[in-house]
Amino acid sequence: MSTSPTVAQWQLARELQKLREQRAPLTVTDVAKILEVTVSTVSRWEAAQRVPREKELRQLAKHYGLPAQEAEALLQLRRQAGKRGWWQSYDLEQRYGTFIGLEASATEIEAYASTMVTGLLQTERYARAIITGVNSTIASDDLERQMEVRRERINQAFSEDGPDLWVIMGETATRQQVGGAEVMRDQITHLQELSTHPKVTLQVIPYIAGAHIGMLIPTFMILKLPKSGLSTVYMEGYRSNLFLDSPQDLANHEAIFNQLRLVGIGGDMLRNLLSGIRKEF
Repeated sequence: MSTSPTVAQWQLARELQKLREQRAPLTVTDVAKILEVTVSTVSRWEAAQRVPREKELRQLAKHYGLPAQEAEALLQLRRQAGKRGWWQSYDLEQRYGTFIGLEASATEIEAYASTMVTGLLQTERYARAIITGVNSTIASDDLERQMEVRRERINQAFSEDGPDLWVIMGETATRQQVGGAEVMRDQITHLQELSTHPKVTLQVIPYIAGAHIGMLIPTFMILKLPKSGLSTVYMEGYRSNLFLDSPQDLANHEAIFNQLRLVGIGGDMLRNLLSGIRKEF
């Protein structure tokens, strides 16, 4: 699996922060003065919101006294970060684009969704019903653009070098009638098929499981990118989304996900539950 531009940019941002804090050490203001740029520019580099020019990167490497091999590694990251990912041909909100870039390079994804089927497992009709249900005034062009992006995400995820998926959903996600009974029958059938997919581990937390920690957290994903040394928790909301990548945040959400594994059902028990729910539709 190749490194996406987003991952390269995150790696570069971390390296720049590490060099500034550990090799120098310098403040963001110090670096801005050395390069004769604004403090906000340096901050955006280290927040992976902007890529420095090659000239600026070479100047920094010289100031830090980096050996030629280390300096070239930084420049290579910059070149990779400057490439365009497939998602960048669409007019996407920046954080959503960042998420897609990380998802595209993840080798393992753990996802929890309490009230709706998680995105990568949605059928097209279910996804359309979700998008239009959340935004009834969405323009047809915007809807089709979102659907194109979603189709490509799914194609990438289920390609030969796509990630291993472990998905846990609340039973509500399988019962909430999205798009009508026929759409739900197709969606449940799709989940039944995915439950035997070699790259998917699927669990549902049944109502009879009672109270559990997932009731306090509606949705989150843990994206694991071990080859790049990156992992992050992605939490998506109606008007905002967050990336949490501190060791403590990752450990906390991994512990939560492990608790959810214990109350979720899979295998034949899951397929029996889904069969019963499908008959109700």
